[in-house]
Amino acid sequence: MKTGRILFLLFAVSIMPLMRSETRWLETEHNFGAFDEDDGKVTCSFRMINKGPDDVSVRSARASCGCTTPSYTKSAIAPGDTAVVNVAYNPTGRPGRFSKTVKLTLSDGSQHTLTISGVVIGSQNTLRSRYPVQAGALKFRSDKLLFGSVLKGRAKSCFMEVYNASTSEVKPEISGLPTYMRATPSAETVPPGEQVIYTMTLTPASTDLYGVITDSLSVTDPASGKSQTIHVAAILEEDFSTLTPAQRQQAPVIAVEPGLIDLGHLSDSSDTPLTRTFIIENRGRSPLLIRRLHSPDPAVSAEISSNKIKKGKRATVTVTVDPGAVTSELLNARIQIIANDPEQPLTIVRVVGER
Repeated sequence: MKTGRILFLLFAVSIMPLMRSETRWLETEHNFGAFDEDDGKVTCSFRMINKGPDDVSVRSARASCGCTTPSYTKSAIAPGDTAVVNVAYNPTGRPGRFSKTVKLTLSDGSQHTLTISGVVIGSQNTLRSRYPVQAGALKFRSDKLLFGSVLKGRAKSCFMEVYNASTSEVKPEISGLPTYMRATPSAETVPPGEQVIYTMTLTPASTDLYGVITDSLSVTDPASGKSQTIHVAAILEEDFSTLTPAQRQQAPVIAVEPGLIDLGHLSDSSDTPLTRTFIIENRGRSPLLIRRLHSPDPAVSAEISSNKIKKGKRATVTVTVDPGAVTSELLNARIQIIANDPEQPLTIVRVVGER
């Protein structure tokens, strides 16, 4: 008796695939193409023909995203009849390319997948919040490339997102790219309603600069001729991480005297530049290399007598201040000294005065 039951179950399982209905979809994929977000919901219809001898029905339809809504024929589909599954997509707040699926389960247990796709060209309100910077049809997430600290001898990347708000393909043109940077796009052209991501790589070995650097490049929409300036900022630092303890003991040591230059009262009518000096001494055991001597204040400049200072030796820095270029009541400028001292790679000398 038990053996007979087992044989019956095995027989039932073996014929289950034969009991499934025969269905044929006229299509299982639909591409809406490019359309405006302001157009609102878009809808397409999928049709299924019951080719089997028995009735069949759709038990459930589950979308891969809340933005996609399926609706379908609830009643049984007789042999030879057609069922319709409508799929609506809501583009609100969703600019760019999309691909969504709807998984159907039929009454015979079979499962089917329908796919919709397309490109949403964002509305002005959506694009303004996501891509606030614009040049013609091109929109940008930001007009700044901020690399932060970058060690000499190493490369660092950040990303520039470029969106095409038009209905035509655009190939952005980049000009003025700094020699120490390279731009690698995820695609050469930007399709309508989509974005391309540029990997912007900074290679400090390609420049002699140290410390804070500011630069720029330009991205142009060739159709309109409009351009957007993208600002670049980074801090290039020497890499001391590979130095051994013994090498650090033999390293140069920077000492600066004085650390403050007080000019006192600055005459409003004086056209004569003011000059002062300070000393940089190497108290270490190997040559001190002055990588950069710089003041971001346009009224202040500095020049050193030698960029290489042997152990136990000194160099003189001449500071020149143009009173006519001081734009506020108080002068509070900084001179940055970047050197190869691993313990103190950046030294600041302040230059102060008042009108």
